[in-house]
Amino acid sequence: MNYKSKMYDYICETPEVLTRIINRRKEITEGFVDYYRNQEIEQIYVIGSGTSYHAALSAKAYLEDILNIKIFNMYPTQFERNEKVFNSRTLVVGVSQGGQSLSTVAGLDSAKGKGLHTAAVSENPTALIFEHAEVSTRIEVGNEKCGAKTKGYAGTTATLLMMLTELAIAKEIITEEKAGEYRLRMFKVIHNLPKVIKASTDWYSRIKEEFLPAKRIIVVGYDDRYADVLEGALKILETVRQGVVGYDIEEFFHGIYNSITDSAHILYLASKGDYKSRTLKLIEILSEWTPHNYLISSPEGIDTISNKDLICDFVEEPYFSGWEYIIPLQIISCLASQDLGINPDIPKDPQFHQKIGSKEIDDGRDQYVEV
Repeated sequence: MNYKSKMYDYICETPEVLTRIINRRKEITEGFVDYYRNQEIEQIYVIGSGTSYHAALSAKAYLEDILNIKIFNMYPTQFERNEKVFNSRTLVVGVSQGGQSLSTVAGLDSAKGKGLHTAAVSENPTALIFEHAEVSTRIEVGNEKCGAKTKGYAGTTATLLMMLTELAIAKEIITEEKAGEYRLRMFKVIHNLPKVIKASTDWYSRIKEEFLPAKRIIVVGYDDRYADVLEGALKILETVRQGVVGYDIEEFFHGIYNSITDSAHILYLASKGDYKSRTLKLIEILSEWTPHNYLISSPEGIDTISNKDLICDFVEEPYFSGWEYIIPLQIISCLASQDLGINPDIPKDPQFHQKIGSKEIDDGRDQYVEV
């Protein structure tokens, strides 16, 4: 099969990107760590939209574990307009891969107006958000000239992990040895990604004839994979451009199930945990209502495998397997859109942000790939 889009290339570059960020962590995070090593920080907000929000949500559990402080994930507009912050020892990290998000700018300005600490994170070396924070950090994934970001999702998460891990080391909250143990766990996942990419590509080839006519698509998951549920739903929506929504599985139980008919296509992220068996039970129930059920999981506990399922040897690392579980959803987004005659690299309207006023356009960088 000829994969014409840059999106597929970017997915395949994810292991290299993650390896580079982790190996160059000291250099990448030096400015941030030096600025905040002697500042007392008691809580952190990470603000961003879309993929940036989801990447930060993916990092949350690990960051709270190593820092032993509360991490809040919030959309910038909600932070700016609605959030009351009562602790001045708060760090607000604004994330925007392209760096030109005006809502993130407004969120950072709001934080500064409240007397809070600020930091900006972007891939763009001339990012607008860098001008609105005390310190800035680059997401070293390269200029991802594609409307639907993929390697940037993992790269953003990794950058946040490295920033705050290195700060924790500098503050003697954790030891370098302990941080090294976490990095080994990260690399175990990273080394498995090429296998997941291949398995996901083969899986798409099996399901595409059934999946392509889908008009209603649901992604379901739980625990630390909830960020992947949201990001996967966004990726499919951005590229396939049909009705897609993602739910925490318990939320799905509480009413959403009533809407399932034989036209629903449901993707289940069944990661290791006590909800895995409940996911299998859910598929059993819903199989009487719709034939379009797609299980994404490791083989443990799976007795019957359908040709529609992606059963793959995921590492199942609680903090870092988001880098694995997002891959099948990125692959289906990229390849299904091409089979539908849509170029996934190019947004439906490349001028949308300019028209609506949500980003300051950077003409030198906001150029999407023509194929």
